[in-house]
Amino acid sequence: MFNRRDIHDSWNELVLAWKLVWQAVDDLELWAAFMLHCDRLNALARQQGLNELEAALAPLLHMMEGLAAPNDSEKSAVDRLLPGIFAAVREACGPAPRRSKTQLAEDETGLPLVVVLSRHPDELEELLMQVEHYGYALKVFSDAVAALRLAVTQRAAALVVEVDAEIDEATIEMTRQAAQAGVKWFPLSSFGDFKLRLQAVRLKAQGFFLKPLTATAFVDAIDPLIFTAREEPFRVMIVDDSVTVLASIMKALESQPNLRFCAVRQPELVLETLMDFAPDVLLLDFHMQECNGLEVAKIIRQNKAFESIPLIYLTSETSEAIQLEAMRHGGDDFLTKPISQAQLVNTVISKAERYRSLRKLMVEDSLTGLFNHVKTKALLQQALLQAERVGSPVCYAILDIDHFKKVNDTYGHTVGDRVLRSLARFLKQRLRKADIVGRYGGEEFVVVFVDAPVEQALERLESIRDSFSRIYHAYDDGIFSVTFSAGMAQFPDYGNMMDLMVAADQALYAAKREGRNRVNLA
Repeated sequence: MFNRRDIHDSWNELVLAWKLVWQAVDDLELWAAFMLHCDRLNALARQQGLNELEAALAPLLHMMEGLAAPNDSEKSAVDRLLPGIFAAVREACGPAPRRSKTQLAEDETGLPLVVVLSRHPDELEELLMQVEHYGYALKVFSDAVAALRLAVTQRAAALVVEVDAEIDEATIEMTRQAAQAGVKWFPLSSFGDFKLRLQAVRLKAQGFFLKPLTATAFVDAIDPLIFTAREEPFRVMIVDDSVTVLASIMKALESQPNLRFCAVRQPELVLETLMDFAPDVLLLDFHMQECNGLEVAKIIRQNKAFESIPLIYLTSETSEAIQLEAMRHGGDDFLTKPISQAQLVNTVISKAERYRSLRKLMVEDSLTGLFNHVKTKALLQQALLQAERVGSPVCYAILDIDHFKKVNDTYGHTVGDRVLRSLARFLKQRLRKADIVGRYGGEEFVVVFVDAPVEQALERLESIRDSFSRIYHAYDDGIFSVTFSAGMAQFPDYGNMMDLMVAADQALYAAKREGRNRVNLA
């Protein structure tokens, strides 16, 4: 019986073994390990009657029989042979044109399902081999009835339908039935003109795929349907020494499900609460017994971490001169008492929305969507302060893509950017919501495992490293794969942020020296 999984895994192991040889071409032990993987794949091909794969492997096996002192010449020869072997593997592992219901049930992996209706399933072989590493199950059909049935009964994440220069009536009816069942759809076409795209939009298509469909284009479009970002409620901090005023404001705000609030009656607790609560907007009473709001605002704005938080004064003060003075010292708005509930809620939400939007621009890396260098360090510092208070562990890891300069030099910076986005996606989707992921600069990334024992963090990062190494990235003339190395250190083994970061850096350098594609613990 043909076992696609064995062939697929054996090929991936062969590729990983070749990467090690490529980095140390004169190491005979690495060549020997690579030969064993070639023999293993050849044995599977023979057992399962895959004559084309066996034939593609024959020149490689013959070349290595007399290998004594390998050099760059042999390395180049293997590089020329591997694409042909990969083509045979793709052919062997391509989608079967027809599958029974029993087979479909056996193939279920629990991954989000995407159903594809295509007249040319052979064109999707490469995609089929890659999407599982991205966290998807892909089912390819040439029969429209079977494709729609599976998409509807299995509640597929999406339905992709191959179309020509115009969407025909049968496809229109198919997409209508899919929509009734709550299944979103995408056209796949060799044509991309405005007329076809307009027709697709009018049929409520979620996007548009141009052929050939790459794994990168696929996940960029499907991810938002599966991994929807859940917007956290806006956080509102209220500083007022009047119990009556606090009660009134909280009553007005508690009716809003998208708001969380925190009340402070003692002005001396403002900085500590700002650090812990991290509000999106601050409501500040202008007249308090021990100090006034203007003085509290000046203290807040002296701290760079809080200089951009929207600050709204609550006051009965009507003097224009005093209001202007307060605005010059960090105020964003005035609400004059008595304040209507509608005015309070609308002002708070509009300021919070704008602050979130601006903060996103300030703290995110524009290419990957991860936290930038400055924000990552700030979040790490906060995580360490919190861990010190409650006695929990924090693991800090720094990742570096192996030979990334060679990727840019060989395939171009546009392809290099796609590799960076691909790793960013892996990290975001495979780590917990509580963990912190940032791009530290260039090809370096940072992960902060919050309240995670080092064994758990190490296991998770190893899993991501292994999965990422099995992904193929496309360029104009073919595909390639890359790996990353990482160093990890744990707090409180290293007692402050600088020691923690230096230790992880040193562990990363050690991983690079030891051959790359590994995670080292400080």
